[in-house]
Amino acid sequence: MALDNQKENQATTVISVDLDDRAFLFPETRNIAQLRFSAQSHSTILLEFVFAHNVSRLAPVSILLQFEDAKSLCMRLIDAVYRAQTQNVITDSARISITMATNGYILTIEETGNQRQFYMSTVSIWRVCNALCRLVDMQSPILSN
Repeated sequence: MALDNQKENQATTVISVDLDDRAFLFPETRNIAQLRFSAQSHSTILLEFVFAHNVSRLAPVSILLQFEDAKSLCMRLIDAVYRAQTQNVITDSARISITMATNGYILTIEETGNQRQFYMSTVSIWRVCNALCRLVDMQSPILSN
């Protein structure tokens, strides 16, 4: 997991998570090498899927989550891992299902009528949980004493 501040915009925080060979995104049918979480404001978090190979030169896939949806996703991801149960995040702007499978987890994400399935192994799930929770914490409003 790597934390970067992009040089052209210091307000942008990016956390990159390296995934193993068992991370895939459908319907793009691509192996995912890295998942990037980035935030430019306190209201949205962007998930970017970095392809391990891209011979067909597809545009990068990204999903925009509202801050509250990302916060809910943190809780539901950790809940899915600890309880070994399917969890859902359903709001006005996000529909995400987290399903536990024999060899990992499947995140079904529906955004603006497009549905994507992101498969990841049990090896990667904790890195993804930590990165998302860390970014949500960094973007949370600071409470005064």
